[in-house]
Amino acid sequence: MLINLRQTALHCLTFLLLLQLSAVALASDGGVTYRVAWDTTHERYRVYLRPSSTPSPDLSLTGQITLRVPHGTGEHRFSVTDIQSKSGTSWSLGSHVIAPPEDPSVDYLSFAFIPLDVKAFAFKAGEEQEAFSFKNAGPCLGAVALLDNATDPFNQPPTNPKNSTNTNPSNQFANTGWGSSDDNDYLGNDGTPASCATECLSTPAAPLANNVYYRVDWSKADQRYHVYMYPGSTPTPDMSLSSQVTLKMPHASGAESFKVSAIKSTVNNITWTESSRINAPKEDNDVDYLSFTMTPSDAKAFQWQAGREREVFSFANDGACLGPVALLDNANDPFNALPNSMGTNPGNQFANLGWGAADSNNYAGNYGCAATCITPTTPKLQARVLLQGAFDSSTKLMRDTLRTKNQLPSTSPYDATDVPMLGSPTLANAVLTTTGNNAPVDWVLLELRDATNPTLVKARVTGVVQRDGDIVDAQTGENTFELKGLQTGNYYLSAHHRNHLGVMSATAVNVGETPVVVDFSQEATRTYGEHARVIATGAALLWAGNTSSDERIIAQGPTNDSSTVLSDVLLAAGNSALTTNYKLNGYQATDANMDGLTIFAGPSNDVDLLLGNVLLHPVNSTTSANYIIRQQLP
Repeated sequence: MLINLRQTALHCLTFLLLLQLSAVALASDGGVTYRVAWDTTHERYRVYLRPSSTPSPDLSLTGQITLRVPHGTGEHRFSVTDIQSKSGTSWSLGSHVIAPPEDPSVDYLSFAFIPLDVKAFAFKAGEEQEAFSFKNAGPCLGAVALLDNATDPFNQPPTNPKNSTNTNPSNQFANTGWGSSDDNDYLGNDGTPASCATECLSTPAAPLANNVYYRVDWSKADQRYHVYMYPGSTPTPDMSLSSQVTLKMPHASGAESFKVSAIKSTVNNITWTESSRINAPKEDNDVDYLSFTMTPSDAKAFQWQAGREREVFSFANDGACLGPVALLDNANDPFNALPNSMGTNPGNQFANLGWGAADSNNYAGNYGCAATCITPTTPKLQARVLLQGAFDSSTKLMRDTLRTKNQLPSTSPYDATDVPMLGSPTLANAVLTTTGNNAPVDWVLLELRDATNPTLVKARVTGVVQRDGDIVDAQTGENTFELKGLQTGNYYLSAHHRNHLGVMSATAVNVGETPVVVDFSQEATRTYGEHARVIATGAALLWAGNTSSDERIIAQGPTNDSSTVLSDVLLAAGNSALTTNYKLNGYQATDANMDGLTIFAGPSNDVDLLLGNVLLHPVNSTTSANYIIRQQLP
């Protein structure tokens, strides 16, 4: 029995050796060339193989493709993601050498091939096929090129293969039908480097008379797609009959799917509708095709003028932002080769009697680039402020007396205006009952002001300030405000309180998706104007004593704040004796020290604080009691 097993094994080994010898005998000269290209529609790099002859037997063993990509660092680094291999093969990034001394301007990316099926390529002489594709998670840095085995400084010759990193970056391919298994059947490169940067022409390169050209664009401002047309000449007579515009966008299903909404014609007496939608046809199952057609109630509505582009309609997408939306190319799109798999007629079309017969197609092509949507980012903001009236110099925290006395109102005291009011206007019980350093002190107001004209308020944010100075949302208690509806960008930030003077940043700050922190409690934070805050030991505070809720603090003279305090005390409902030292209980602007009481005379009165600020102001060199502290805002 043992002898039979040995004989069987010997026969198998002999068969395999004969098979190898047969393969060598049948092998012929040939090999493959490589090409890399950029796919604008899908925003992918695609790598192709082209065989010079048909190998026999066609058994692909190993392969390596090395690309040169522009060198970048940090978030600007070229980063390979989403590698998609030809069925039956597996390509992976085996080596990433960053800026070697041989050429520090580029990184070298080597992709290795493992055959899941050695016959997967099924090569035919001269027929190019895609080997794999991938995306770059980083920014577009420039052209991506294939390494040239013969001339690249990083690729050392086989006799001395030691480069600076001791790697072996050569392009390589092995197929038994083109030689022995250890031959390199790579022949060279085809094509030009793949550039992700496409020139987006604002007008057609060479517009022809009696024709019209299409363009699609994306507007970040209104989050809509806009379709434009460019006439090569003025039609006579100008009578537009029909039109079709077909767009292609990345395919998705369910909630992610592209969903056209709110179509708006920009030309009176012209109506545009979505007339056809084909999802992922077999000609290109990565995209969906959407066709729009027009219905004119006035054939002369467009009033075409040669060389004058005009927007014809726009629309929104209620689905996800999936990537670039492109116009169908009548000449080259596989789905426009009729009959297509869906029996539809997706070609772009326009008919105007002044450019030809009624059955002529006056559409000539597209210009511009694919329209790439940008998911709107929500700017985020964090801010801190300390109020002098509530500040305790011994603890470096503010007192939460209004909260402990149940005087803190449940709704914001700041009125809505004609600019967006952000932040929660009502105080949640969970926030109100918080104790310790995060206990709420009072309502405050933030304003985001225009970067070029800071007198122009773009949005207001209402919140509550905690004992440690953090300003938080009144409902959630979160110290990061999501400024929904506000565009990211540069803004001046000002902070306000009902009986303190406001303060504003000295310069516009960048408010973006990463929360910006503006800490008005730090002396180092630069503010607009001079002496905009009162500087205490280790803290910067808003000036207290603005009991009239205007833009100044005045102790004596016309419209002074002391009289406001006295008036509230004398006119209080319970002060029947009209005593000046009556204690008015409640949430009042005249409560300068924020202890829940308005007092004009006697201990803990509210006049001493504002009078002391006036007398000790850094600019009041004569200690005049009628000096005016003015709010430092434009």
